[in-house]
Amino acid sequence: MQIAVASYGTRIRARRGLLVVESPGARREYPLHEVDEVLLLTGGISISTKALRALLRAGATVAVFDQRGEPIGIFMKPVGDATGAKRLCQYKATADGRGLEFARRWIWRKIRGQLENVRTWRRRLARYSQYAEQISKAADAAARAPDARALMEAEAAAAEAYWAAYREVTGFPGRDQDGRDPVNAGLNYGYGILKTLCFKSLLLSGLDPYVGFLHADKSGRPSLVLDFMEQWRPRVDAAVAKSAEELEVEDGLLTHKSRLAVAAAVLEELGAGRSPVSAEIHREARHLAKSLCTS
Repeated sequence: MQIAVASYGTRIRARRGLLVVESPGARREYPLHEVDEVLLLTGGISISTKALRALLRAGATVAVFDQRGEPIGIFMKPVGDATGAKRLCQYKATADGRGLEFARRWIWRKIRGQLENVRTWRRRLARYSQYAEQISKAADAAARAPDARALMEAEAAAAEAYWAAYREVTGFPGRDQDGRDPVNAGLNYGYGILKTLCFKSLLLSGLDPYVGFLHADKSGRPSLVLDFMEQWRPRVDAAVAKSAEELEVEDGLLTHKSRLAVAAAVLEELGAGRSPVSAEIHREARHLAKSLCTS
């Protein structure tokens, strides 16, 4: 279970095996053993040390986000499958080029997810056939990419058509990480939630979140997280597109109500169905850790 909190004045405490979340005019209680993540989406929230300890003992994660949706801090138990051998395998795969095999699969899955979204929106798209054809060709190119440069070129070709289609569906001005419109701000917030889930799973699987296979290493950049999360970005895109008309910004930042709306839409998208994405992320992280030492 994921709990998103976006109201000023909210108090979080633990009481008799329950997590109590009290905001102005509302009170909710959650069994601690059912909580997986608590997402703090704004300032003005207080959480007791007792609640923080109880959540950590239960294996839950508490993530703090800035105004743009970037996770700036994660509280989690310092355990998991943290053996040095897995990280050594990861570093070796980065050095000898085997990491590209994993990156290729993740980018291919991302492009296929983009194609599925475009197919879902087909009745709303004036140039559906053009978009679908370009993205489909890009997926084929990604699957055959012999190196990182070719893979990124395929990704860029898909993105050109995909964001043009997204513009038709949502009316936003185009994908811009620094955009101050509601949809770009919503996408940033949604990706921040996805990044948090991936960071947690990779760390618990014994891997180094900062050493990736495709994104360039840079001080403070969780390159493996950014690589790994690519395959689920289209699910976030779909959730934000559904809630686009509800979103509002003030001075280029989502309002508190809109942050909560994005979080609710994204968490519902990632948790829906018999095989939720949130569980898939954990499985894929464990599979990656195992594969790096056996491939």
